[in-house]
Amino acid sequence: MRDAVRERLLSEAALHARTHPADLERALNEGMSTVRRRLVRTWVVVIAAAVLVTAGLVAVRMLLDRPPVVLESIAVSAPTSSLLPEAVLQLSAEATYSDGSRSPLQDGVEWASDNLAVAGITADGQATAVAPGVAGLTATVDGVSGRFELKVTTPGTASLTALRITPGDAEASPGGKVPLVAEGTYSDGSLGKLNVTAVWESRNPDIASVDGDGLVTAVAPGTATISASQDGFQATARITVTTPPPAKLSGLAIEPAELTIKQGQSHQLAAIASYTDGSTKPESNVTWSTSNPKVATVSASGLLTARGLGQVLIEAKHVDADGKEWKAQSKVTVEHAVIAVVVGPAGPHAVEPGATVQLTATVTYSDGKSGKPVITWASSRPIIASVSNGLVRGGPVQGQATITATVDGVSSNGVVVSVGPTIPTQGPVKG
Repeated sequence: MRDAVRERLLSEAALHARTHPADLERALNEGMSTVRRRLVRTWVVVIAAAVLVTAGLVAVRMLLDRPPVVLESIAVSAPTSSLLPEAVLQLSAEATYSDGSRSPLQDGVEWASDNLAVAGITADGQATAVAPGVAGLTATVDGVSGRFELKVTTPGTASLTALRITPGDAEASPGGKVPLVAEGTYSDGSLGKLNVTAVWESRNPDIASVDGDGLVTAVAPGTATISASQDGFQATARITVTTPPPAKLSGLAIEPAELTIKQGQSHQLAAIASYTDGSTKPESNVTWSTSNPKVATVSASGLLTARGLGQVLIEAKHVDADGKEWKAQSKVTVEHAVIAVVVGPAGPHAVEPGATVQLTATVTYSDGKSGKPVITWASSRPIIASVSNGLVRGGPVQGQATITATVDGVSSNGVVVSVGPTIPTQGPVKG
């Protein structure tokens, strides 16, 4: 079927071409035009791509052939080349590269002085004059160095021509310190530090004060003018004392952070808040809780009461004005408590001077278990009868004394001991 249709179409096309030759010529022309346009576009694309590739190769070749940029020299400069002893001078270094470009040097510069007796220099290029003479100050980077010759002159050889304070403007919060420097310029071009010899004054001492060496102490928010005067010259600096931001809560703690307590005893805990300004104060607006109420309970005010033996965590929680929750914990250990101390034999006892009688103390604990108590023995009249570790010894004086024992604040019954021929008649004394 398909072959029959194709044959029919071809036959009709041939017939049309014979009967309408103009249509066939127009079709052929249009087809050739289309082919030519496609060929032209293809060649344009190919040529453009070739140009781009060639340009890229030329650029890469130029980059590869260009020599690397290297550091050629370093120039060191400063506002002056002459200082008086104790004066300070900031040096700067500028690099020149093989391509002719220049740029300031900051990081990686190694500063050095070839005469430390005359002038020293810090790692950031700040020179300090020491004594009259000449010092070579160098800046070195990658083996390339630049040199600056600094002359330290003898004081008194030149007259003061100008005075300034650095920094001219500064800020501090109340209680902060700002060191100022009074710097004089002299007729020979040298600079000198005049902090000690200048007269310092604060025109607003209630805002900021200044001592005799130019050290400013910020007092209260505001702006203060600080002046330094010498040889008829005066310079000023403006100190702005800023209002400190309101302190915010930065931490919460419980005091004590760890506690060992006897069963049945109580202890007041405190929640302590820390603030961003370094201050601390008790915080009462907290919620107290215990991890095990069978061991210890805590009241709404933080009063801890030991109930059973063991360890427990007591927690304090506080929510600040910003809605942030702060927590703190205290580790509490509850030990068994002494509930009774009994000294025996109950007596009364009679001993001769120098003779002894041994007493013992029986300690009863809240859990019914034994312990290792620290017993404190005492005699009501040691000159009649002394006691050590329960051993009572008759003294040189005749009479009666009462012996007691104390453990963890719990006192025992009293045992009467008579020294001499006196026959004791008093029974046991309860302590």
